[in-house]
Amino acid sequence: MTLVHIVLVKFKPDVEESIRHEALKDVLALKDHIPSIVKASAGKNYTDRSKGYDWGWVVELESKEDLPAYASHEAHQDFLTKYKPLFEDVIAVDYEA
Repeated sequence: MTLVHIVLVKFKPDVEESIRHEALKDVLALKDHIPSIVKASAGKNYTDRSKGYDWGWVVELESKEDLPAYASHEAHQDFLTKYKPLFEDVIAVDYEA
């Protein structure tokens, strides 16, 4: 079974749209650096049902056993170092599919 990792993000209000798009591209680029990523998608929310979470991404890993290696991978850590200070809030959900 694969592991589906879903992240919803509220950027801080002062974060420019161009930086938000850069984060989206960088999420998708993780697939080029982390071998256990099967697929990745990301995008900006366009409905009013998100309670302020304006961006989301989905990363599918080969198995739930890959989650710790994904979380600690240098590319993922670099992403967090760069963007986590720009987030007002984050929700993450992981499930097997």
